[in-house]
Amino acid sequence: MELYNGIDFWAEGEEPISDAAISLAEKRLGVKLPPSYKELLKVKNGGTLNFPKFFLEEKDKQRITIPEINGIDFEGEKGILASKHWIKECGLPDHIIILWGDYHSWIALNYEETTEHPTVVYFYTDYENWSQIQIAKDFDRFLKKLSRGHILNPVKLKPSYTRKKM
Repeated sequence: MELYNGIDFWAEGEEPISDAAISLAEKRLGVKLPPSYKELLKVKNGGTLNFPKFFLEEKDKQRITIPEINGIDFEGEKGILASKHWIKECGLPDHIIILWGDYHSWIALNYEETTEHPTVVYFYTDYENWSQIQIAKDFDRFLKKLSRGHILNPVKLKPSYTRKKM
């Protein structure tokens, strides 16, 4: 399993964003974004990931896939500035900035206790209530959990069924 090591984070993405645009977004959100997230936005302003998989906890067997991370979009519903819309729409806590979501689960920066050093959390629903799991104490630790996942070699796979010879 290949872990993210600071190189080749984005598979595809939007054009890089400037420091001025990042500062404006932080002002609108009322928080400071993690420095490593801002550096990634200066390479690609959101997009699909080369390292989209992580485990919720160290010894957990449940692997989560986050296919993309949102960037800053001043005009649409795709970027982190649309967090307030999705929070209201889905009934999520109002102290988060959404990095990715699919309506049933969300990855977010959690600013519940701070405006500068958020934890990274995973929200999921049982169709009645939202539950929350902390993925990492900060964005840098979250990045270190990301991996490509296991790449399967089809030659080494054993069939799960056998064919009857005729």
